[in-house]
Amino acid sequence: MNRAIYPILSGALAQERQMQVFSNNMANVNTAGFKQDGQAFKAVMGRVQVAAPIFAYPAGLGQQIGVTPFGPAERVFTAPHAVRTSFEAGRIRITGNPLDAAIQGSGFFEIKTPQGIRYTRNGMFSLDSQRRLVTNLGYPVMGTKGEIKVPPGTVQVSSQGAIHVDGQTVATLKVMDFPVDQMPGKHLEGLFASDAATPAKNPQVQGGHIEESNVNAIGEMVKMLQGTRNYESSQKLIQTLDHMAELSIRDIGRVL
Repeated sequence: MNRAIYPILSGALAQERQMQVFSNNMANVNTAGFKQDGQAFKAVMGRVQVAAPIFAYPAGLGQQIGVTPFGPAERVFTAPHAVRTSFEAGRIRITGNPLDAAIQGSGFFEIKTPQGIRYTRNGMFSLDSQRRLVTNLGYPVMGTKGEIKVPPGTVQVSSQGAIHVDGQTVATLKVMDFPVDQMPGKHLEGLFASDAATPAKNPQVQGGHIEESNVNAIGEMVKMLQGTRNYESSQKLIQTLDHMAELSIRDIGRVL
């Protein structure tokens, strides 16, 4: 088999992995607070091992059979490196639900889960049977003094994240921030995890709003089309090399 197929195959597999990331972005285009991902890759140098001659004769055809053909001694392969998340803010949309909240600028809401403290930009909140403020997954939303319980009455969220019921402050949303070089990583169920969180100095919160996904649907469709074409090109190159090998094997007998 022509060894040139392997670097091309690694590129095709890389394109396939990238298409999975694009598909996930498209699937979450309407998910509140979702942050789009991008697949990064790295080049891997594969050094060719020089084979020993299978004949002991010092010269002649026997010495040439079993040794590495002339050409470059290294080949370059492509391998997935890391998935990078874009933390660019999504569009703020009004919902009319007084319990919803959207963060303007940087920051994340702190959430209590069975796996520990997690973070989210999805501010679609509601009340559970205990009148605790919870996410759409049922996890308690944390305030500056612990879990938030909202008594009956008219609810309003201030621009600093304070929750007022009939004009009285009952809790304040806990908004956490991260250094630019230590942003949280994606965890299960669309949440984020990190140990580098610090309280946001001057959080800006909009009550009755949510932050939409920052995925550009048209841009992701263009990337998917481009990725599909690149994958098809890799397939055609592999088929061409395979056909060349077939012709060589079939015609070598005629030459001899």
